[in-house]
Amino acid sequence: MGQLTKIHRFQPYEDLKNKSSIFKQHLEEMGSLGYEMLTLIEKELKASSGSIIEESLKLLENNHKDYKSIINDQISLMDILANRYHDHINEMNKQSITVYYEEIETKLPK
Repeated sequence: MGQLTKIHRFQPYEDLKNKSSIFKQHLEEMGSLGYEMLTLIEKELKASSGSIIEESLKLLENNHKDYKSIINDQISLMDILANRYHDHINEMNKQSITVYYEEIETKLPK
């Protein structure tokens, strides 16, 4: 018994790794807006003094560092997830097909 195995692609191979770019743009925009807000608040608070102001500035800077770290982690995660999405979708777009057949020997007439 013979067999023939082929891989059939339902859709052509497609590069889907750029799907994360719009999310990354939004995250970067959020990061820059967060930095703008930080500098604006710092500028306003530095005109004043006192223990509450100093504690507020420290807390604000710590929160901004955490926020910046989260955004950077999310940007990295977008690249990782885009690669996984790309691999997963392109793997689903193909199917292995095996055809089994029986060979019948026939003699050719002379």
